[in-house]
Amino acid sequence: MAYVHIRDGIRLIDDSAGGIVGSAGSLLAPAASVWWMWLPVTAAWLGYALYQWLPRQRQNPRHERFGWLVLASQVLAFAWLLAVSGETAGALLAVAAAQVAVGLVAVHSMNIHPPASGTEGILADAPLGVSLAAGILSLVAVLAFILTRAEADLAGWGGTVWALIGLITVLVGVTMICMTDRGHLSLALAIVWGLSCIAFERLMGAPDSISIGVGAAVAAFLVLVSAGSRRHQVDHERRRAERQIQGRRRGAARPANI
Repeated sequence: MAYVHIRDGIRLIDDSAGGIVGSAGSLLAPAASVWWMWLPVTAAWLGYALYQWLPRQRQNPRHERFGWLVLASQVLAFAWLLAVSGETAGALLAVAAAQVAVGLVAVHSMNIHPPASGTEGILADAPLGVSLAAGILSLVAVLAFILTRAEADLAGWGGTVWALIGLITVLVGVTMICMTDRGHLSLALAIVWGLSCIAFERLMGAPDSISIGVGAAVAAFLVLVSAGSRRHQVDHERRRAERQIQGRRRGAARPANI
């Protein structure tokens, strides 16, 4: 599956400019280069599969909790590839929604069961965060594509206003997720990459929209700031707690003055 995803993914990325999630599909369509995010994710999944087979990892209970999430994300990634290749908007919408659902479950599990090591976080948690970001970007792009093709204009506000509402929704939703645990930087960075690709296309490509381009750039900045602030806050509290524990230990070990 990983080989097919990488091999066909490269061809898909090169040819996707006119597709459902292509750069010209709607005001919220990112540059085609955004989907390169699948390649490091697939490579990490391969590494995680090998990592689980290490002797000291075979009894790790966390793999039982996260193994099915990683497998579900892999299957959905392959389904995403098939849906995009088949240019089926309805199927891609369903796959993207499923990716978001699995990603949210994964984030909840990460918050309850943090990784025991950096390797575990890089090979399991980070790819799940990027997969959630890909699902969010796909869901937004497909919905915008469908509404654009249908020439829908609810309340008569115009496509630009609704595109801005879409960006605000993504910003609020991702920020809420990133304010949990240690900021979920993999999700935040992947979303920032996606929003940057949207900003680039709206400022430099077609259809062009300065307001959407600037809005996407501002949203990317705010997501990065919120995730970084949360990571700094949690790490600062952890270091302070460690210093307090060390201070109490030194106080308990100091002999009493006579």
